[in-house]
Amino acid sequence: MKQYKTCFITAILILFALVLRIYQITVLPLSMHIDEAGLGLNAWSIAHFGTDRYGNFLPICPSNFYGEQSAFYTYFCALCIKLGGLNMFTLRFPAVFMGMVTVIFGSLIMKEMWGRKGFYTGFLLLSIFPYFIMNCRFALDCNAMLGAVTVSLYVLIRLIQKIRKHPEGAYYGHFALLGISLGFVLYTYIIAAIVISLFSLSFGIYYLLYKRERRTARFKQLLFWAIPLVIMVIPLLLTVLVHVLDLEAIVTPFFSIPKMHTNRAEEIVFSISSIGAKLKNLLYPLTYDGKYGSSQHYWTMYWWSVPFILLGGIASIYHTIRDIKAGHLSVHFMMLLFSAAEIIMFLLCGLYNYHINGIFIALAFFCLNGIFLAENQLRKKSLKATYTILLVCLYSGTFLGFTAEYFHPDNSENYQVFGGVDQALRLLDASQSEKEIYVIGEVGEIYFLSNPIPPAEFASHCDELGFIKDYKNLHFYNPASYDQADILVCNKTSGWRNVIMDNEQTGYKYTCLEGDYYCLFIKSEEP
Repeated sequence: MKQYKTCFITAILILFALVLRIYQITVLPLSMHIDEAGLGLNAWSIAHFGTDRYGNFLPICPSNFYGEQSAFYTYFCALCIKLGGLNMFTLRFPAVFMGMVTVIFGSLIMKEMWGRKGFYTGFLLLSIFPYFIMNCRFALDCNAMLGAVTVSLYVLIRLIQKIRKHPEGAYYGHFALLGISLGFVLYTYIIAAIVISLFSLSFGIYYLLYKRERRTARFKQLLFWAIPLVIMVIPLLLTVLVHVLDLEAIVTPFFSIPKMHTNRAEEIVFSISSIGAKLKNLLYPLTYDGKYGSSQHYWTMYWWSVPFILLGGIASIYHTIRDIKAGHLSVHFMMLLFSAAEIIMFLLCGLYNYHINGIFIALAFFCLNGIFLAENQLRKKSLKATYTILLVCLYSGTFLGFTAEYFHPDNSENYQVFGGVDQALRLLDASQSEKEIYVIGEVGEIYFLSNPIPPAEFASHCDELGFIKDYKNLHFYNPASYDQADILVCNKTSGWRNVIMDNEQTGYKYTCLEGDYYCLFIKSEEP
């Protein structure tokens, strides 16, 4: 009976988390990110032609504009498109799936540390924290890293717990599984290589040296970890070498490594002059980054979680020192090591929360550590009960406030909308549709996402950076000079609307036709 009750509660929690992630996923966020459009076109092309939108055959890293895009999300999305067509649901479903992976495996991590109490508390918090909801409602390929990292950390923590209980075990299979899971992370985000390299190297040294006994056996275990990880690194290493050494593109019967205009390795920049701003940006994972991974009013994990995160982080440092002195493997140290690797990566090439998305599972771990530590300081049951009620009220209240704001947004700043240009162009009659049409303030990929064309045709219209600017009578830029016969299109909330309606700037007077999200401007007469 107890087992059925546990399964029922867990099923309710899973349904609760899923609803928060999938509700209105096709229209919220309404505004599309430029990389969502590029990813969707790549996935559609792979699903139907076996190439990305530029014609590269099953690329290890699909091309996106002038650089690489992460493979996992693109190929997962291609599968969804093959099954359900190209639409906003199939485009964003992989993000929802990986969001659920994060919640489930993150809760299992908490269970390993704090038992059933940790599991249920962790599940609820991971379900309602703003970042963990917002992270999986955009088809940004890099966001899949959080789910993959969470699985890897769970595999590692399970391994550590086994070794602590039975240090004489070989666990070769478990070490190999860890290597595979960490290797998989590399394909969820291009610059994850920095994090995985730093974390793997530091953990390997720590595991080999944390005590003197059985070092030869531990070295063999590390080999079982390293071999699959290195094998999975090789295709990505070849991708870097093709660009760094200026080699020809590699094409095999099974995959290709295309040569791109630039390489993501060029994003890795460190300068003393920028370190101050970068360190200041490290507040974003706790607060608000102004982009896609936090709420201006509720931050990433609600503002009163910050003291718990700091308290839990300090407690993890204390536990780490204690475990190292005792010669024990430390889960707390693993979380600190991974956080340090993420921070270094962010300082090298990060600006916003999605650049450091893997760290959020560690921050949630520290948050729970702080919550339980504070509770343990209360000796009386009445105080513990009051503390619990207070936390439930705080998190429930702010969760309701966050969802009320997030799921009923003010859409006054939506600039690129799936199918929005199509809907506006349907307002034209047959003769008007044949005129030169300029879509201002929008990349062509947004239009072609709802009107996909074969990769060969798409690539033939791209410039050297991979942008499609002109296609038949459609032009995705502002005209150099205005012509009486041209038709202009822009988002209703775009600043271009005021420019176009200003007779003195354009030299013409326009008639404005309004669609749901876009405006059409037809020149009616000389001013």
